[in-house]
Amino acid sequence: MAQGWLIIERFENWKVDEAKKFAFFGLPHRNRNVAAEIAKGDLVFCYVSSGRSAFSDIRVVQETGLKKMKIQSYDDNFAYYFSTAPVLVLPPQKWLPIKQVASELDLTRGRNDYRPLLQTSIRKLTSHDVDFLQSRLRSASESA
Repeated sequence: MAQGWLIIERFENWKVDEAKKFAFFGLPHRNRNVAAEIAKGDLVFCYVSSGRSAFSDIRVVQETGLKKMKIQSYDDNFAYYFSTAPVLVLPPQKWLPIKQVASELDLTRGRNDYRPLLQTSIRKLTSHDVDFLQSRLRSASESA
């Protein structure tokens, strides 16, 4: 089974990703060790912070390994990237607010303040969280 990852970005960076057809995700240098574990076929769930506080899309990793950013799409802090392709992208009005699912996710369950967990650019998800988020995001995409 593919590993699941949570990526966290500001809305402005999500808009950059959208314009680039979700073809990559940029990371700062400090996340190189964690990101070295990312493999082709892994699923990536995007959480948009900056006042949105919601899950927006699912992407799949296209190639194993990080690459150095040649043309900077975000700010200079994001020197590396891994390639992705969209699996499911929700319009912003259908995004899944974290408050609706925090008590169900292994990542946030039982925490009064989970905001510190959502300040790191990338982190592994449990298989439960992968299945749960896939189900909830697919349901959100099918709702009227």
